[in-house]
Amino acid sequence: MKKIVLLTAVLTFTAALFAEPAFSGYSGGKVNYAANEKSTEKYDPDLTLQAFFQGQFNFSQNMFGRLEFSIDTGDFLSKELFHKTPASFEIDELSLIIKSNSDTDANYFSIFMGTYDPIGSDIFLQRYFGIQPIASKITESWLGLAGSILYPHFGIGIADVKRLLNAPITLGGYAYINHEDKLYYVFNTDFRFACVYRYFTFDFAGGIGIPLSNNNQGQEVIAAIEKVYWHAGTTMLVGNNYTQSLFIQAGLFNAPFTKRNGTEISPDDIYLLFEPRFLLENAHVNLTAYSLPKDTADQLMFVQDTLGANLNIYGDTFSLGANRFTIGANFAFSFADKNFLDLKKPVELIKSGFNITMTPYLSTNFLSGELHTQVSVKFMKFATKRWYEAFTADIGFTAKL
Repeated sequence: MKKIVLLTAVLTFTAALFAEPAFSGYSGGKVNYAANEKSTEKYDPDLTLQAFFQGQFNFSQNMFGRLEFSIDTGDFLSKELFHKTPASFEIDELSLIIKSNSDTDANYFSIFMGTYDPIGSDIFLQRYFGIQPIASKITESWLGLAGSILYPHFGIGIADVKRLLNAPITLGGYAYINHEDKLYYVFNTDFRFACVYRYFTFDFAGGIGIPLSNNNQGQEVIAAIEKVYWHAGTTMLVGNNYTQSLFIQAGLFNAPFTKRNGTEISPDDIYLLFEPRFLLENAHVNLTAYSLPKDTADQLMFVQDTLGANLNIYGDTFSLGANRFTIGANFAFSFADKNFLDLKKPVELIKSGFNITMTPYLSTNFLSGELHTQVSVKFMKFATKRWYEAFTADIGFTAKL
């Protein structure tokens, strides 16, 4: 509630400073049906909601603000249907951007709170180059910027991005403070480089985080640096959306470096995704191999586990009257709580258990937005007594405002 009040106050105050601000936005919501796997009862259906809102306020030609928030609720079908439903509310982005132009570049200076231009999402490339989305379809999420993130520019800070005018290149720098360390606030600085050519798209960011400790061996000091976090991530597309192509993502989030132990890298903090994409007349075939952090996998629609392979076959040229359809299916073979290092022992990996999932889906234009539906079938659940947990269903709707 405090976040909502603060957000409303900030937007009201900011809007009052400028005459007749223009607004554009995008929002959506998804309802998910599934059996509660944690329930000890014979059958306990769950109905949950995920929703997001993205908005841009254009105060003038060279000044604009952005807002994004998301909601993730608990079960609506609980015994307390007409009482409060637990839900998490997150402000994903609140930013103010000032644009200036020179003969060689367009400069964007930003003040932000939340997650800003995250690595892993293609939102940065869409904003500064105006391209169509290129991210993997299996990393789609209904939680806005909280979806597929290699590592977030998360916290309170500033950013400065230059879009060169004589070449499709963007350079950027970020400075921000967050609390990713359990004990201290962390000051982060990052560098970013991105380019978009006809058959090659590249986005890279990397930097360090310094915990702000004021205590060294029991003695108060101005600043003590016991360790440094470093992080990096990249997105690359060879080809484009209209050709055969190869999509690659790799990232590392907050690997600690200390003088005594050097760099300590956990495979659970490494993000890897390798996706060849094939275009066969009117059909798209994407084959994906991935190893993702658990927190990332839990946010996604088509990814159930942390390690696996996915085959996505779809067509987006079907039409019936005024309605245009995208029809497809995902086939996934995956392992829970595993990572790419477990591939060294394939026999043991298979013996530990695996999941096979099929997810047919459909989307079409509806009213002033787009309607999405899908059903997932987890085949390995049929071999258990709780076979009814094999089925989940989603229906969602997105619209521009």
